[in-house]
Amino acid sequence: MLIAKNDRVLRAVNCLFAGLAGLYAQTGLADTTADADGALEEIVVTSRFRAENLSEVPDSITAFTVDDIERHRIERINRVASLTPNLRFSDDQEVGISTLVIRGVRQNRGTGQPPVSFRIDGVSASNNLLTTQDLFDIESVVVLRGPQGALYGRNAIGGAVLITTRQPTTDPEYNLRLSAAEGQDFTVAASASGPVTDDTLRYRASARLQDRKGQLKNAYLDNEEVDFKEAVSFRGQLLYKPTDRLSIDVKAQFLEQEGGSGYFMPGSEGVLPLPPPDPPIFFGNPTYEIQSNRIGVSFVDSREFSAKIDYDLGWGTLTSITSYTDVDSGNDQDLDQTLIEAIDIIVIDESQTFAQELRVVSDTESTLRWVAGAHFFTQDRFRSLATTFFGAPVPPAAQDLELENYAAFGHLSYDMSDDLEVTVAFRYDVETPKDTTQGRSETFRELQPKLSLGYNFDENLLGYMTIGKGFRAGGFNNLAPGSNFEPGFDKESLISYEAGLKGSAYGGRLRGGLSLFHIDYTDQQYFLFDQTGTQANINVPRSKIFGGELELVAMPSDSLELGLGFGFTDSEITEYEDIAGVLVPASAIEGKNVPGAPVWSLNFGLQYSKPLANARQLVSRIDYEHRGETYWTLDNVDVQSSYALTNLSIALESDKWSTRLFANNVFDEEYIEWFFASRFIGLPADIAWPSRPRQIGLELSYRY
Repeated sequence: MLIAKNDRVLRAVNCLFAGLAGLYAQTGLADTTADADGALEEIVVTSRFRAENLSEVPDSITAFTVDDIERHRIERINRVASLTPNLRFSDDQEVGISTLVIRGVRQNRGTGQPPVSFRIDGVSASNNLLTTQDLFDIESVVVLRGPQGALYGRNAIGGAVLITTRQPTTDPEYNLRLSAAEGQDFTVAASASGPVTDDTLRYRASARLQDRKGQLKNAYLDNEEVDFKEAVSFRGQLLYKPTDRLSIDVKAQFLEQEGGSGYFMPGSEGVLPLPPPDPPIFFGNPTYEIQSNRIGVSFVDSREFSAKIDYDLGWGTLTSITSYTDVDSGNDQDLDQTLIEAIDIIVIDESQTFAQELRVVSDTESTLRWVAGAHFFTQDRFRSLATTFFGAPVPPAAQDLELENYAAFGHLSYDMSDDLEVTVAFRYDVETPKDTTQGRSETFRELQPKLSLGYNFDENLLGYMTIGKGFRAGGFNNLAPGSNFEPGFDKESLISYEAGLKGSAYGGRLRGGLSLFHIDYTDQQYFLFDQTGTQANINVPRSKIFGGELELVAMPSDSLELGLGFGFTDSEITEYEDIAGVLVPASAIEGKNVPGAPVWSLNFGLQYSKPLANARQLVSRIDYEHRGETYWTLDNVDVQSSYALTNLSIALESDKWSTRLFANNVFDEEYIEWFFASRFIGLPADIAWPSRPRQIGLELSYRY
């Protein structure tokens, strides 16, 4: 039994419950004696489309404020993941590719879909290539764990990542940030904001430029750097408020990234089996060294335009969000990753997306609070992967895919008493992918209900229970001639059961949250590829995931702040059958752990602030992250052993300027970001994506 394997974990969780119960028992006295002026900053989130205190929302949430973003140097989602329990973000292959895993729910690559709704200012990043974009001029980041489809739509099967940018201001405001780090890594970021004519029309313009030569080298190509990157990002925004009831927010964003590609390391000696009577070819390559016979290059360019209109109806707010996104990307790399000129690929990926959402949010002050809305989404995406095998071209895997999605959603919260809140939510999706290249089409329909109970034991402790269903549509694989994978894959769904506690104590100097969850997973989608150029998703019929998170933030004194995050998952593939294209038999997979997420992770942060003369302060931080072992493959044979990362920074801050010295991965820990085993994908060798080495740098910021 799955739960029977978790005795030690459950004992640890019982201790955590006991500790939080002890916190609760002391709350009445502590609140009357603690210094309220030294309390932690109150965090307000809008995850339910209305402003609420973080501790009052019955969901497992990690939130980052402006100060957090600055002091943690959050510039991409990978940094958010390192500070968030049960969230893992791995870069690999090219500048646009990533693998995101949340509570064991994982990313689908190629033409697959992400496991979270990734939204910036309410606009969904509809292409999985956009989750790797650089973040700049950001106000807040909020991570919601557990199914969030009722409010955040497509692919929110594992949760949602909500990013809010800084908004136009009534007074002129200017910001400049410069940084330089090892690897000749230079970044310039700037923003300007203020009124255009008067307070009715305001603007904000932000830009970020990065030029990095890189730190990882190919020793067999004259030590040439492989992890180089050049990126340009720009965002322009106009906010028009002609009356107190109407606001119109128009935005344009342009992103361009170019960087290294395909610098995987062989994890085994290359062996290429040939049909009898020919003997196999042994490459004789070294392992775990970057050694591809050429330097790979990739790029992602995107253009996004959106308009958000809010109108105050008196009893609620009507919101319209319209967006159009155009994404182009490409990748040219050595796929076999060995010294031999064996397998090369060229990838072209182009998509155009239009989305429209209408919703009405009721008045915040009423006992009955509700949200109702409708969503429409359409995407046309072309993807081609052409392979060259020992210099001979192979017919490409090409796919022109059209997607349409219609959805209706609702969310209702009712205060049954001063202490008890009941929430009922739903989303109904109808999604139709059409593979026009091979003349295939299918429609997937799913109702995603959610029920939540929140009970305030007192004003400082909330308990909640949630049952919710998550859904991700199926689709069609990008097949090349000669591939054995099935032409399509089915939808996946899960039912998540969660219970949690959230509270504060000692006059707001301690804030914490604890959650436990159990997931029943049906037809989980899993990404694979093969040497023909095919990128495919398969379905794992049944699996279970059990886990939890603990987060604590404490301010023992006005100068010292501590943070702790702990997450664990234990899982089991309970049903599996032999699948065409998968070279490993079902007997080696059934009963194993769901791969991709660390079995457990721990992050700890300590920040010390020392006031100085002239309203300055010295702020020093240490952040420690420990990740337990990670299973890479369905048969659990290949495992990343546990490792730890330490980041340090020290900053001198004032009202208008700051300077920060930082060191990431201080002890230069080497580990594997992502791994593909040759027995699953048919390549000559296992391939592993290397970690980033230690990087020391200096950052300067100025605000006017």
